[in-house]
Amino acid sequence: MKLKNRLKNKDEYCTKFVLKQIETVKKYFEISDSKRVYALDWWCDRYYFLCDDKVYAIYFEYENKDAYKPIVASAYVITLKDREVSDFKVIKPDDTTPKFNEVHGVKFDITRKILTKEHFCLWYSSPCRVNLFVDVPYSKAIEFLQNYKRDTFKTDRYLFYAKRDKDLTWKYYIYAYDLKTKAELKIYVDDWMDTDLPVKLSELYVKDLSGKLSDYQILQCKKAFFEYCRKNCEELNAPNLYALEFVKQCIQPIEKDRGWWIAKPWCETSDDFEVWIDDVLGYDEKPYFLLRNKDRTRIAAIDFYKPEYKSTKPYVSGYTKFLHWDIDEETLKKLDKFLHKPFDYRNTTYYKQHGGNFKFDENITNWHKIIEEYNRNTGSSHDDYIELPLDLPIPDYTKLNKD
Repeated sequence: MKLKNRLKNKDEYCTKFVLKQIETVKKYFEISDSKRVYALDWWCDRYYFLCDDKVYAIYFEYENKDAYKPIVASAYVITLKDREVSDFKVIKPDDTTPKFNEVHGVKFDITRKILTKEHFCLWYSSPCRVNLFVDVPYSKAIEFLQNYKRDTFKTDRYLFYAKRDKDLTWKYYIYAYDLKTKAELKIYVDDWMDTDLPVKLSELYVKDLSGKLSDYQILQCKKAFFEYCRKNCEELNAPNLYALEFVKQCIQPIEKDRGWWIAKPWCETSDDFEVWIDDVLGYDEKPYFLLRNKDRTRIAAIDFYKPEYKSTKPYVSGYTKFLHWDIDEETLKKLDKFLHKPFDYRNTTYYKQHGGNFKFDENITNWHKIIEEYNRNTGSSHDDYIELPLDLPIPDYTKLNKD
């Protein structure tokens, strides 16, 4: 997809989809326009919003999907106090009338499930699901957002902040404002999806957007950010910069005081490959996931419904081109085993740090997780999107290379 179209999709997703939902939530619950509402997450068919001490769990229907006109079909309001649920209210109950949908000749039960307090607490205590590298729980991220103001990320000399722009490099970046020289800078971290805290200055690249700073002044900003990000991640009890990435996404665009939620690439890594969901489909907009080899040079685009490659052409994501990966039989067997395996949050850093205080759904497999991430990251940003059901059967991918 051309860069111009990628930018168009991103902008429409924010202005027509997310902000429409925020406006609907404000109107439905009579929230003042001066209040900031954050769009936090999509999980189990519901969107989660934060305003002050309340989380709104909403199931939306659309009267006109092309115009993105959300209708509140069911709604729950959860009041938080001292990071605990103090009140759980059903404002508009779920419609539990049995419903079925048929996709590619397969019939699925799409009956809406009732949200319970226990179910909500499971989400609330789990790691932020922007991607696997955000290992800070929603409870702590929400607490941070409740206390957020523009100068939250402030040192004696610099103000660090996030704002929406047209950068599609997928690298971690954040802005800095030099309070002394009135210059704006942009800081990049020299890594991609596995961004740990920087341990040396060479891992940072700082661009002077004002064009008036000396090399020494730029170096001083780099040093200040080096200390800043380590301190703030430590306060969030986060192992890497992706905890700040969650905060950065939620506060965009701060100049308009509005919440923000953005589709991000998602991946799950095994010893032999990386399963990847891109947030912009590069082929024919039909559902597929990506399998990338260990050295990250080749990618196989695999159909969700049948054991077939979506295409054998090179795959382009952002500014990077990957050659097609013709997967060998042994790796296909490992893929099949991986997809049937339960998705285990115990592999996350947060679980390793907090152990027994962590809960996860043992019935969710890696296949379910991939479908969930497709629905959240890729599908919902397209006009002709059809949500993949969680009980979609796993095709026999061991036959991927067979006619």
